[in-house]
Amino acid sequence: MWDLLIRVRTIGWTAVEAAFLLIAMCVLLNIIIGGDADAFIATVAKNATAFLQSLPPGVFLGIVMIVALYGLLKSRLQR
Repeated sequence: MWDLLIRVRTIGWTAVEAAFLLIAMCVLLNIIIGGDADAFIATVAKNATAFLQSLPPGVFLGIVMIVALYGLLKSRLQR
């Protein structure tokens, strides 16, 4: 039972990481290619940019700092 939950959690986090990488890749490709980008890339980049611009100032930075602190603490506790 626990093995199944661990496997599902691992698959879930892998899917989330892949989605974030896809979004970051689309934003970077849109920056590099510009107006010649595919409709999918341009739409994802536009939506991601609109979402980040709609956040109040400092929220994105705060989330990044919390995630970085979590990763740092997790890596130090595993040693």
